[in-house]
Amino acid sequence: MEKDLYILIVYLFYGGVFFALGVSITSRDTSSSKLKIARFLWIFSLFAYTHGTHEWFVMIHKINTLYTATDPTLTTNIIKLGLVLTSFLFFLLFGACVLGIAGPGQEGWLGILLAVLVGTALISILLPWKGSLAGYFAWAEFRIRNLIALPGALLTGTGLILYSRTVRGVSKKGALNFTGAGLSVIVYGIFAGLVPSGAYILSTHLPVEFFRGLSALFILYFMMHALHTFDEERKAVIEERLDRFVRSEKLSALGRLAAGVAHEINNPLANMSLNLEILKKELPGADPSQSHHGRIEMIERNLERASRIARQLLHVSSERDSELVETELRSIVEGTLNLLGSRKKDYYITVNLDGTGTIKAIPWKIEEALLNILLNAMDATPSGGRISISGKREKNHVLLKIIDTGIGIDPENIERVMEPFFTTKEVGQGTGLGLSICYGIMELHHGQITITSDSGVGTIVSLSFPEGKETDDQYPAG
Repeated sequence: MEKDLYILIVYLFYGGVFFALGVSITSRDTSSSKLKIARFLWIFSLFAYTHGTHEWFVMIHKINTLYTATDPTLTTNIIKLGLVLTSFLFFLLFGACVLGIAGPGQEGWLGILLAVLVGTALISILLPWKGSLAGYFAWAEFRIRNLIALPGALLTGTGLILYSRTVRGVSKKGALNFTGAGLSVIVYGIFAGLVPSGAYILSTHLPVEFFRGLSALFILYFMMHALHTFDEERKAVIEERLDRFVRSEKLSALGRLAAGVAHEINNPLANMSLNLEILKKELPGADPSQSHHGRIEMIERNLERASRIARQLLHVSSERDSELVETELRSIVEGTLNLLGSRKKDYYITVNLDGTGTIKAIPWKIEEALLNILLNAMDATPSGGRISISGKREKNHVLLKIIDTGIGIDPENIERVMEPFFTTKEVGQGTGLGLSICYGIMELHHGQITITSDSGVGTIVSLSFPEGKETDDQYPAG
C-alpha cells in the first residue's frame, strides 16, 4: 500500500512539472519577439500539456485500480496510448523545428526523418499481436517511446544547444539556460525512450517515472530562465525606443533654439547687406582691381554664407520638407571645400570620389553637414595633418568617408558626440550643435551617420546616402 502511494505521488509530481512547463511557456508574451524560436514554442507547450495530462490520467487509473482491483478497460488503454502518442509527436515536431532554425537548410532531410520515424512507429504498433491485450498496449507504448520520444528528445536537445549560440548577442545567461534545457531534454529522452514505464533503475528501488520527473524538473528550471531572454529582448527594444524619443526631443529643442537664433541674426545681416550696397554706391569710381573692391567682395561672400546658415536654421526649425534632387556628390564636396577658404591650406586634404555619381539630396544641407564635419576634423588635427575624403557606391547607397589623423575621441564620449550641446572642446570653443545638426540632416535624407574613433589615432565619419544615377565623371585629388 505504501509503495502504491509512493508511485502515485511520483506521478502527481511528474505530471505537475509538465503542466508547469506548459504554463510557463504560454504565459510568456512572445508575439513581438524577433527570436525565431518564439514561433515554435506553442508546439513545446502542447507537448507539455498533453504529456502532463497523460501522466495524471495514468495516476487516476492507478488510484482506481488500487481501490477497485479491476483491470483497465480497452477504452482506458486506448486513451493512454493516444495521449502518449500525441504528446511525443508534438515533442518530435518541436525538435525538428528548433533544429531547423539552428541549422538553416536542413528542412528537407528533417522532414524525411520525421516521416520515417512516425511511419515506422505506426506500422510497428499496427502489426498483428498474439499476446494478451495488456501486453500489447505496454509493448505499443514502449515502441512509441523508442521510435518517437527518444528521437524527439535528441532533436530537441541538440536543437536547443545549437540555438543557444544565436541568442548570445541578446542574453548570455539566456544562451546558457537554453544549453542547460537542451542537455536536460536529452537526459529525459534516455529515461523516457529507453526504459519501459514501471521499471526500477538498478538498485535504487526507484521507478523510472521518478527519474523522468526529476529530469523534467530540470527542463522546467532551465526553460523558465531561458524564457527571460524574451524579457531582456523587450527591455532592449524599449530602451532603444526611449533613446530615440530622447534624441527626438533634443533635436526638437534644438529646432526651437535655432529658430530664435536665426531670427536674431537675420535682422543685423539684412542691415549690413543694405549698408554695404549703399557704401558701394558712395565709393568714388576707381579701378576695380583696387584692394577695397576685393575686400567688399569678400564681405559680400561671407554675408551670403551667414545668411544661408540663418535660412537653414529657419528651415530646420519650421520642420518643412525640401525636395530631394539628384545632385553630383563631387560638386557638394567642392563647394564645401571652397567655404573653408584659406584655412584648408594648413592641412593635406585628399579627395577621391571616382564613380560616386549622384545622390538624392538637398545640396546646401549636405554642404552644411560636411562643413561641420570638416571643421571638427581640422580642430582635432594638428597643422600639417592629413584629412581624406573618399566615396564609393555600395549596392543601393553611396558611402562617403571623412578620415582625419587627429587626436580622436575617447571611448566614453563616442556615444554622446551627436547629442545636442555635448562638446569636448574648451568653453567658448564649441557649442556642441554641429554633429547633432549633421544627424538631423542625415535623418532628413533617409541616410545614416556613424562615427568611429580611437583616442590618439584619429576619427572616421561615415555618411550613407540613398543612391542617385551613376556617372563616369571623376573628381581629381586635391
